[in-house]
This record gives sequence, C-alpha cells and structure tokens, in this order.
Amino acid sequence: MADVIFDCTQFLSFDLDVEADVDVSSLIVSLFEKSNLFRVLSKSVISEHKLSHLAQFINTDTVEIQNQEFIGEFDEWFEMDEIPYPIQQFGQSIQELYKNKYIKKLTIILVRYAYSEKNTDTVFIEDYQCENIYEGLYHASCFGNSGNIVVLRLSKT
Repeated sequence: MADVIFDCTQFLSFDLDVEADVDVSSLIVSLFEKSNLFRVLSKSVISEHKLSHLAQFINTDTVEIQNQEFIGEFDEWFEMDEIPYPIQQFGQSIQELYKNKYIKKLTIILVRYAYSEKNTDTVFIEDYQCENIYEGLYHASCFGNSGNIVVLRLSKT
C-alpha cells in the first residue's frame, strides 16, 4: 500500500511570454497573501519531492499557495451555485492574475493528498476557460468527487 507523501496544498503553474520583463511573483503574492489566507512559496523553496511528483502537470514557473485548511473548504461546497467564500476569493484572485498579458498558460493543481506511488493517485485533469473557473474548482469538492489531485488547465477567452 502506498503512503501519503504530502497533502492539503495548492499550486499555480504557468508559462510567461518570452518578452515578459515583469515580476509576476510579486503579483501572485499581493493577490494571495492579501487576505492572509495563503502563503506563497516560490519554486526554489518548494520541496523537490512535490515538484517531482507533479512534474507532468507543471509548466515553466510554479508557486505553491499554502494553506493547510483551504482544501477542507471544498468539503463544505454542497451546491454548485453556493460557493464558500474562501473559494470565491481564490477564484477571483486566479481570474485577476490571469488578466496579466504575459501569462500564457495557467494551471491550478489542488492536492488533497499525494501517494508515494504515482499510479495510485486518482487525478482529474480538465481544460476550462478562466471565466468558468468555479465549474472546474467544483470538481475538487466531495460532490464533484474527482480524485485526490485536481488539475485545471485554464485558457483565456
């Protein structure tokens, strides 16, 4: 039986336009740490076993958006149109971030838990338009019940 190697965390992974000469990480920090709900970790301080485990979903740049309690908010999401406030804030921050013209690809990775043996993980992967982010996020709820790792690849309209 596989052991859980990490749990209850979120990642944002993205590609930037080659012409980008901006500090996107400061924008991410301002959007996600402003409410004191999250702590943003740059790729250089994310543990290697997390990056290795999620490598097939990761783009060029990745940050970890830490809040051990956040994934539990999805257990309180009973109806699609009754979004818990912390998830609303998260979705709004994602939409605001993706307005940045230099971000070309954005992937959200929500991890309830990750097993030491990758083939034991149940992974939900789907593409969504950014304006439909809550449709995608609902798959992380216990009612969406899509697996222990939910990967949402966002695109701009």
